[in-house]
Amino acid sequence: MTDQPALTDESRRRYLKAIGTAGLTAGLAGCSGGGGSEGENNSGGGGDDSSGGDTSGGDSGEEYEAIGNFPPEGNSVSIGFNGPTSGALGPDGQDQEKGFDLAVKHLNEGGGLVDYWDRLSGDGIMGYQVEPTKADTAGSADTAQDNIDRMIQRDNIQFWTGGMSSTVTMAMQNVAQREKVPFMGGNSTSAGISGENCSRYYFHPTFHAEIIGMAMGEAAPSVLGEDRSLFHIYMDYSYGQSNRDAARKYLTEQGPWEDAGGAAIAEGETDHSSQIQALEDSGADTLYFSSFGNFAASGLAQLRDAGLTDDIEVIIPHVSAFTLDPLGADAEGVLGMEPWNPNADNEPSQVFVESYQEEYGETPNQSSLHTYESMMVYAAAVEDAGTFHPPTVVRTLEEFEWSLAWGDSAFRTCDHQVERPWYMVQGVGDDRAEELGIRTEIVETTDPLVYECSEFPASNCAMGDNEYGDE
Repeated sequence: MTDQPALTDESRRRYLKAIGTAGLTAGLAGCSGGGGSEGENNSGGGGDDSSGGDTSGGDSGEEYEAIGNFPPEGNSVSIGFNGPTSGALGPDGQDQEKGFDLAVKHLNEGGGLVDYWDRLSGDGIMGYQVEPTKADTAGSADTAQDNIDRMIQRDNIQFWTGGMSSTVTMAMQNVAQREKVPFMGGNSTSAGISGENCSRYYFHPTFHAEIIGMAMGEAAPSVLGEDRSLFHIYMDYSYGQSNRDAARKYLTEQGPWEDAGGAAIAEGETDHSSQIQALEDSGADTLYFSSFGNFAASGLAQLRDAGLTDDIEVIIPHVSAFTLDPLGADAEGVLGMEPWNPNADNEPSQVFVESYQEEYGETPNQSSLHTYESMMVYAAAVEDAGTFHPPTVVRTLEEFEWSLAWGDSAFRTCDHQVERPWYMVQGVGDDRAEELGIRTEIVETTDPLVYECSEFPASNCAMGDNEYGDE
């Protein structure tokens, strides 16, 4: 053997888990006569599924080698939330946290979609109680990195969810792959997430810019008419750029509208007067405003104050109800896409809405469901796989199909992008918002939008370069 390097925190964690698994396997063999999980697989005689007195969860790890934070220890498993509960994306992050907390409660105690879905028990995950661990990213990739390193090293998380910023999500994809801990991100919509930055250990449960562009290309001309001139104001990083490019592709290059140019918003820039002036100078009658969160809310207020919202149709590719709330009645007519709306016409959505309202006394939005259903899907995949073993869970998710509040859904093996319905919505006035319980109303529900794995952005995903870790 060559000289061995000093153990890092990561390698030490894996080393200790490997020792623990080896010791546990030897102990189990000594006390159970070599019994396995199924009688027909036992080479050492009879016996049942008992491990000889350990009444904790049923995934002791004897069938698999240690990897990531597997096997779990004790009678609970740690699941992480790593999202922006402060800063410009804080309102949506806070809703994500509420969905996460409710998912933990329902997984452990029953209720909500756990009672609706027979793939879950309400007795934890595989008999392990779920222990939550949470941290605020404040929308910062560096903070998110520090948080998740701590969750993986200290808390031994088996899975995590949460997040809004595309930059943060893409940084976390790399961590998930390196550490072999599965991750489903938040409402991040850069196309690169399911493209060049794809990861074996990351599953994208929402849309991205290319899918939003496809949906807008189908729906927006039918709603606003085909004779339109489109101007772009966009955040000058991956989120804004990819949404700008997709809108140009599907609404102007391949669609009926005319491209009237665009103006970028520099990182940290809050005064949009120069971009608004460029919009006025262009003569465009439609604005594609690729911004999000409080940034978008502030930008919309500036457009309103400049007197433009009466004359120009505004589209926000990924719209959020809280983005529109500060505008009040002036939000009426603003168009956008949502990955889910509480008035979605399916029974699981209403089950979730009712349980959320019972818990929090308010109507959930897309972010609340995002973390909640991601937790349900991960838990059901573990139950189906019969183990928390990360490579096995990942393989299960790659062939996983389900139908809950998001509608008929499935992950693609080639890029781990979900295929499911999406919602074109519009902002509504005060009276309608009070009636609906939210500032957005569904205009159109799309069928799952499909592009081939050989097409952009999936064509940029080299999933084969990302190992499961047990090859």
